[in-house]
Amino acid sequence: MDSVKRERDGVEVRIADSWIESVGSGLEAGGSADSSLSDLAAGRRYSVQFWDANATKALHVGHLRNLSIGNAIASALTQAGGQVERRSLISDAGRSMGEAMAGVMASGRHTNGWSDGDEKSDHFVGVCYADYVAASTAIVAGEQELPEDSQTRELTVRHDDADDLLRRVLEGDRETLELWYKTRAWVIAGQRKTLARLGVAFDRVFFESDFLGDATDLMAEGLRDGRFVRRDDGVVVYPTGVDGFEEFPLVRPDGVTTQHMRALAYWMAAPDLEDMTSMQICGTEWVGHVTARRKLMDELLPNGNGSLHPTLDIFNAMVARQKRAISSSDGALLIDELVDWVDDQIDADPATRELRRHHPQPERMAPQIALGYFLPYPVARPMDFDQQKLLRDKQSVGWDLVRARAHISQRGGAEGGRPADDPEYRFAVVQSELYRQHLRLAVERYDVGPLALYLKHLARWSMERDRGEHVDRVVQTLLDRSARGLGLEAAR
Repeated sequence: MDSVKRERDGVEVRIADSWIESVGSGLEAGGSADSSLSDLAAGRRYSVQFWDANATKALHVGHLRNLSIGNAIASALTQAGGQVERRSLISDAGRSMGEAMAGVMASGRHTNGWSDGDEKSDHFVGVCYADYVAASTAIVAGEQELPEDSQTRELTVRHDDADDLLRRVLEGDRETLELWYKTRAWVIAGQRKTLARLGVAFDRVFFESDFLGDATDLMAEGLRDGRFVRRDDGVVVYPTGVDGFEEFPLVRPDGVTTQHMRALAYWMAAPDLEDMTSMQICGTEWVGHVTARRKLMDELLPNGNGSLHPTLDIFNAMVARQKRAISSSDGALLIDELVDWVDDQIDADPATRELRRHHPQPERMAPQIALGYFLPYPVARPMDFDQQKLLRDKQSVGWDLVRARAHISQRGGAEGGRPADDPEYRFAVVQSELYRQHLRLAVERYDVGPLALYLKHLARWSMERDRGEHVDRVVQTLLDRSARGLGLEAAR
């Protein structure tokens, strides 16, 4: 501090020029922008689980919020020096998998391979799955069941093609297993292309089918000790005693496990989580499931077996369009379609084409805009999605980011005099310390909202008018740092 002056309503502090210039020169160089942050979570190990998609369809905008939040939390913890493992659990063993297989078989393409010149394989399987669900639901007279309610459909044994295929997979029929592997591989290959386009990667991916043996053992033990009950209709349930979720359905009358049981089996047996803080990012529609599952796990592992996992669940609320929840059966906008649309909108306007020309990573503009859009919003609050807002000034953090970076690259401000004499330079340097405070909060609370708001205000400040070249270099480093901390840009 250079001076401290008492004012009537507070204290005015002037930071020493030497500190401003020392920190500022490091920021202008940009090379070690994150090194000063790596002590905030040093020595801690984390598992962040998100994606968690079904192997039956392409990823749509409803999944994008989950991906955005999970990727940002993992990136912030990494930037803070934590050792982070990104995980996902793929649902590949329930009724919806049988429906996808039946749809693929009905298409007649199940005997063929897949060429990269064809449509994306996950798009194709998703259409087959949706067509089969729509047709099979429509012909079941008297059922009040929505096509998108896959958890409800899991409990009903219909003895149709989907159930027959599921049964044959569990019996080990070779021809049916080949169809199962092919359907699953087509979907995951397509989803991975989408993830790669977004810049989202995972360290370990598990399948629910890997834990079916554990589920069988859990069911046998639960029935034996009376913890589970077989209802008159043959469904095995865990009576939770929880208001609003009194029964936790685990196994169908024909022995096929529900997604509730498969998730329980996974978290009871999930490997290599010792000494880790584990978290799962999931939708608020799973609150009842998580409440019941945690209660059951507390009973099954009264001493915690070291610790129960996940350590915490982070819920994000539903994404809606015109107040209606987005679902695949409703023809939801796919992530691939959204990113294509953003790219097309940028290329259609000469002004935004000029932004792309000056952006340091022009191919990353659309993914940054798509992922960044969700980050400033409180995660537990439902949001009404309007894709037009992604490209509106002051309504989209991702759009603010790409515009600010392109503008700084484009304008090349004047050098000016001594940097420490410039109030805007001093302001920009002090912002680097504020970022550290927001990152500390992200480590403590697993909430990246403050980081996103920091980025929003910094980007808008930088675009208010032309600044000096020293200021621009500091701000560019801070924008790059923020993009990495929020998972919008991979660390170099």
